[in-house]
Amino acid sequence: MMHVQKLMKNVVLLAVMLSMAILCGCGGQKSSQNPAQEKSSAEHSGSLAQEKSSAERVESLESIFKSYASREDLDDFERDVLNRAVKTGHIDPADYEAAHDKYLECMANAGYDEHDTKMPDGLYQSSENMDPNTDSKQWFKQSVTCSDHTTKIIEGLFRDQQDNPERYKDPGILAAQCLMDAGIVDKTYTAAKFNESAQILQTQSENDDNDHRTLQEIFGFPVAGKQGSQARYCLSLGNVGITVSNGVDNP
Repeated sequence: MMHVQKLMKNVVLLAVMLSMAILCGCGGQKSSQNPAQEKSSAEHSGSLAQEKSSAERVESLESIFKSYASREDLDDFERDVLNRAVKTGHIDPADYEAAHDKYLECMANAGYDEHDTKMPDGLYQSSENMDPNTDSKQWFKQSVTCSDHTTKIIEGLFRDQQDNPERYKDPGILAAQCLMDAGIVDKTYTAAKFNESAQILQTQSENDDNDHRTLQEIFGFPVAGKQGSQARYCLSLGNVGITVSNGVDNP
Protein backbone atom coordinates (compact mmCIF):
# COMPACT_ATOMS: atom_id res chain seq x y z
CA MET A 1 0.00 0.00 0.00
CA MET A 2 2.10 2.84 -1.27
CA HIS A 3 1.87 6.61 -1.10
CA VAL A 4 2.40 7.71 -4.73
CA GLN A 5 3.98 10.85 -6.10
CA LYS A 6 5.19 12.07 -9.50
CA LEU A 7 8.90 11.88 -10.23
CA MET A 8 11.55 12.14 -13.01
CA LYS A 9 11.49 13.97 -16.38
CA ASN A 10 11.59 11.13 -18.93
CA VAL A 11 10.14 8.30 -16.85
CA VAL A 12 6.78 8.80 -15.17
CA LEU A 13 7.14 7.16 -11.79
CA LEU A 14 5.20 6.69 -8.61
CA ALA A 15 7.55 6.77 -5.62
CA VAL A 16 7.21 6.47 -1.86
CA MET A 17 9.19 6.01 1.33
CA LEU A 18 7.70 2.78 2.79
CA SER A 19 8.43 3.81 6.32
CA MET A 20 5.39 6.14 6.34
CA ALA A 21 2.67 5.72 8.92
CA ILE A 22 0.28 3.91 6.59
CA LEU A 23 2.36 0.77 7.09
CA CYS A 24 3.44 1.02 10.72
CA GLY A 25 4.89 3.00 13.54
CA CYS A 26 8.02 0.87 13.60
CA GLY A 27 10.81 -0.33 11.34
CA GLY A 28 13.67 1.42 9.61
CA GLN A 29 14.48 5.07 10.04
CA LYS A 30 15.34 7.65 7.41
CA SER A 31 18.93 8.75 7.36
CA SER A 32 19.57 12.17 8.87
CA GLN A 33 22.77 12.59 6.89
CA ASN A 34 22.99 15.05 4.03
CA PRO A 35 24.35 13.89 0.64
CA ALA A 36 27.88 15.11 1.40
CA GLN A 37 27.95 13.17 4.67
CA GLU A 38 26.52 10.11 2.91
CA LYS A 39 29.27 10.29 0.26
CA SER A 40 31.95 10.50 2.91
CA SER A 41 30.55 7.53 4.81
CA ALA A 42 30.30 5.53 1.58
CA GLU A 43 33.97 6.15 0.88
CA HIS A 44 35.14 5.08 4.32
CA SER A 45 32.67 2.44 5.45
CA GLY A 46 34.57 -0.58 4.14
CA SER A 47 32.62 -3.70 3.20
CA LEU A 48 29.03 -4.63 3.86
CA ALA A 49 30.29 -7.31 6.24
CA GLN A 50 32.11 -4.65 8.23
CA GLU A 51 29.01 -2.48 8.29
CA LYS A 52 27.01 -5.41 9.64
CA SER A 53 29.53 -6.22 12.34
CA SER A 54 29.45 -2.67 13.71
CA ALA A 55 25.80 -1.93 12.97
CA GLU A 56 23.51 -0.54 15.63
CA ARG A 57 20.56 -2.79 16.47
CA VAL A 58 16.99 -1.86 17.34
CA GLU A 59 14.56 -3.18 19.93
CA SER A 60 13.82 -6.91 19.85
CA LEU A 61 10.64 -8.12 18.18
CA GLU A 62 9.45 -9.73 21.39
CA SER A 63 9.64 -6.40 23.19
CA ILE A 64 7.87 -4.61 20.35
CA PHE A 65 5.07 -7.21 20.27
CA LYS A 66 4.48 -6.70 24.00
CA SER A 67 4.46 -2.93 23.62
CA TYR A 68 1.92 -2.97 20.80
CA ALA A 69 -0.27 -5.59 22.47
CA SER A 70 -0.72 -3.27 25.44
CA ARG A 71 -2.07 -0.39 23.35
CA GLU A 72 -5.58 0.73 24.19
CA ASP A 73 -6.52 1.73 20.63
CA LEU A 74 -6.52 -1.84 19.26
CA ASP A 75 -9.66 -3.61 18.15
CA ASP A 76 -10.36 -7.25 19.05
CA PHE A 77 -8.80 -8.59 15.84
CA GLU A 78 -5.53 -6.72 16.31
CA ARG A 79 -5.35 -7.57 20.00
CA ASP A 80 -5.84 -11.29 19.33
CA VAL A 81 -3.09 -11.29 16.68
CA LEU A 82 -0.62 -9.44 18.89
CA ASN A 83 -1.39 -11.52 21.98
CA ARG A 84 -0.60 -14.64 19.96
CA ALA A 85 2.63 -13.01 18.79
CA VAL A 86 3.61 -12.30 22.39
CA LYS A 87 3.08 -15.98 23.27
CA THR A 88 4.81 -17.48 20.23
CA GLY A 89 7.47 -14.84 19.57
CA HIS A 90 6.29 -14.24 16.00
CA ILE A 91 3.30 -13.11 13.95
CA ASP A 92 1.78 -16.11 12.23
CA PRO A 93 1.66 -15.68 8.44
CA ALA A 94 -2.00 -16.72 8.60
CA ASP A 95 -2.70 -13.73 10.85
CA TYR A 96 -1.02 -11.40 8.38
CA GLU A 97 -3.05 -12.95 5.55
CA ALA A 98 -6.23 -12.33 7.54
CA ALA A 99 -5.25 -8.68 8.10
CA HIS A 100 -4.55 -8.22 4.41
CA ASP A 101 -7.87 -9.84 3.47
CA LYS A 102 -9.68 -7.40 5.76
CA TYR A 103 -7.87 -4.51 4.07
CA LEU A 104 -8.81 -5.77 0.59
CA GLU A 105 -12.45 -6.17 1.62
CA CYS A 106 -12.52 -2.58 2.85
CA MET A 107 -10.97 -1.30 -0.39
CA ALA A 108 -13.41 -3.35 -2.48
CA ASN A 109 -16.35 -1.91 -0.55
CA ALA A 110 -15.00 1.54 -1.45
CA GLY A 111 -14.88 0.63 -5.14
CA TYR A 112 -11.19 -0.23 -5.52
CA ASP A 113 -10.34 -3.58 -7.09
CA GLU A 114 -6.87 -4.22 -5.67
CA HIS A 115 -4.50 -6.66 -7.38
CA ASP A 116 -1.71 -7.06 -4.86
CA THR A 117 1.39 -9.13 -5.52
CA LYS A 118 2.92 -11.43 -2.92
CA MET A 119 6.61 -10.66 -2.54
CA PRO A 120 9.44 -13.07 -1.59
CA ASP A 121 9.21 -12.07 2.07
CA GLY A 122 5.53 -13.02 2.21
CA LEU A 123 4.19 -9.46 2.23
CA TYR A 124 1.80 -8.04 -0.32
CA GLN A 125 2.59 -5.07 -2.51
CA SER A 126 0.06 -2.99 -4.40
CA SER A 127 0.11 -3.45 -8.14
CA GLU A 128 2.90 -1.51 -9.84
CA ASN A 129 0.58 -0.59 -12.69
CA MET A 130 -2.08 1.72 -11.33
CA ASP A 131 -5.14 2.37 -13.47
CA PRO A 132 -4.45 5.74 -15.15
CA ASN A 133 -8.05 6.74 -14.44
CA THR A 134 -7.56 6.32 -10.70
CA ASP A 135 -7.29 9.48 -8.61
CA SER A 136 -4.09 8.67 -6.69
CA LYS A 137 -4.87 11.12 -3.89
CA GLN A 138 -8.29 9.60 -3.28
CA TRP A 139 -6.84 6.09 -3.52
CA PHE A 140 -4.20 6.90 -0.94
CA LYS A 141 -6.75 8.49 1.38
CA GLN A 142 -8.94 5.39 1.16
CA SER A 143 -5.92 3.12 1.61
CA VAL A 144 -5.01 4.90 4.85
CA THR A 145 -8.60 4.53 6.06
CA CYS A 146 -8.76 0.83 5.19
CA SER A 147 -5.40 0.07 6.78
CA ASP A 148 -6.72 1.20 10.16
CA HIS A 149 -7.35 -1.89 12.32
CA THR A 150 -6.31 -4.19 9.47
CA THR A 151 -2.75 -3.83 8.17
CA LYS A 152 -1.56 -0.55 9.70
CA ILE A 153 0.11 -2.17 12.70
CA ILE A 154 0.20 -5.86 11.82
CA GLU A 155 1.81 -5.44 8.39
CA GLY A 156 4.56 -3.22 9.75
CA LEU A 157 5.42 -5.69 12.49
CA PHE A 158 5.24 -8.65 10.12
CA ARG A 159 7.54 -6.82 7.69
CA ASP A 160 10.08 -6.22 10.45
CA GLN A 161 9.85 -9.87 11.43
CA GLN A 162 10.35 -11.16 7.89
CA ASP A 163 12.87 -8.66 6.55
CA ASN A 164 14.95 -7.69 9.55
CA PRO A 165 15.33 -10.61 11.97
CA GLU A 166 18.83 -9.41 12.89
CA ARG A 167 17.27 -6.09 13.96
CA TYR A 168 19.56 -3.74 12.06
CA LYS A 169 18.71 -0.07 12.64
CA ASP A 170 19.93 0.87 9.16
CA PRO A 171 17.54 -0.55 6.52
CA GLY A 172 20.21 0.17 3.92
CA ILE A 173 21.96 -2.98 5.11
CA LEU A 174 18.92 -5.06 4.12
CA ALA A 175 18.71 -3.43 0.68
CA ALA A 176 22.42 -3.79 0.00
CA GLN A 177 22.43 -7.48 0.99
CA CYS A 178 19.40 -8.17 -1.19
CA LEU A 179 21.01 -6.45 -4.19
CA MET A 180 24.22 -8.37 -3.64
CA ASP A 181 22.44 -11.74 -3.24
CA ALA A 182 20.54 -11.09 -6.48
CA GLY A 183 23.76 -10.37 -8.37
CA ILE A 184 22.62 -6.84 -9.18
CA VAL A 185 25.66 -5.29 -7.49
CA ASP A 186 29.12 -6.69 -6.76
CA LYS A 187 30.70 -7.47 -3.40
CA THR A 188 32.10 -3.96 -3.05
CA TYR A 189 28.61 -2.49 -2.68
CA THR A 190 27.72 -1.14 0.76
CA ALA A 191 24.76 0.08 2.77
CA ALA A 192 26.38 3.52 2.81
CA LYS A 193 26.36 3.58 -0.98
CA PHE A 194 22.69 2.60 -1.04
CA ASN A 195 21.81 5.27 1.51
CA GLU A 196 23.67 7.87 -0.53
CA SER A 197 21.59 7.00 -3.61
CA ALA A 198 18.34 6.91 -1.60
CA GLN A 199 19.08 10.37 -0.22
CA ILE A 200 19.69 11.73 -3.73
CA LEU A 201 16.35 10.26 -4.88
CA GLN A 202 14.50 11.72 -1.92
CA THR A 203 16.06 15.15 -2.39
CA GLN A 204 15.28 15.10 -6.10
CA SER A 205 11.65 14.17 -5.47
CA GLU A 206 11.22 16.95 -2.90
CA ASN A 207 12.99 19.78 -4.72
CA ASP A 208 11.98 21.43 -7.97
CA ASP A 209 15.46 21.98 -9.38
CA ASN A 210 17.45 21.15 -12.50
CA ASP A 211 18.91 17.92 -11.13
CA HIS A 212 16.78 15.22 -12.78
CA ARG A 213 18.91 12.11 -12.97
CA THR A 214 17.29 8.86 -14.02
CA LEU A 215 16.90 6.02 -11.56
CA GLN A 216 19.72 4.10 -13.22
CA GLU A 217 22.00 7.12 -12.96
CA ILE A 218 21.18 7.47 -9.27
CA PHE A 219 21.49 3.83 -8.23
CA GLY A 220 23.93 2.53 -10.85
CA PHE A 221 21.74 -0.38 -12.01
CA PRO A 222 18.42 -0.83 -13.88
CA VAL A 223 15.40 -0.02 -11.71
CA ALA A 224 12.59 0.73 -14.17
CA GLY A 225 10.72 -1.77 -16.31
CA LYS A 226 10.53 -5.54 -16.04
CA GLN A 227 14.30 -5.94 -15.75
CA GLY A 228 14.27 -3.78 -12.65
CA SER A 229 11.58 -5.69 -10.74
CA GLN A 230 14.05 -7.51 -8.47
CA ALA A 231 15.93 -4.28 -7.85
CA ARG A 232 12.70 -2.53 -6.84
CA TYR A 233 12.00 -5.29 -4.36
CA CYS A 234 15.47 -4.87 -2.84
CA LEU A 235 15.04 -1.11 -2.70
CA SER A 236 11.78 -1.57 -0.80
CA LEU A 237 13.72 -3.34 1.95
CA GLY A 238 15.65 -0.12 2.35
CA ASN A 239 12.39 1.84 2.67
CA VAL A 240 12.46 3.07 -0.92
CA GLY A 241 9.50 1.95 -3.03
CA ILE A 242 9.20 2.68 -6.73
CA THR A 243 6.53 1.71 -9.22
CA VAL A 244 6.40 2.37 -12.93
CA SER A 245 3.22 3.71 -14.48
CA ASN A 246 1.32 2.00 -17.28
CA GLY A 247 2.92 2.05 -20.69
CA VAL A 248 6.25 3.53 -19.64
CA ASP A 249 9.51 1.62 -19.53
CA ASN A 250 7.72 -1.72 -19.55
CA PRO A 251 9.64 -3.63 -22.28
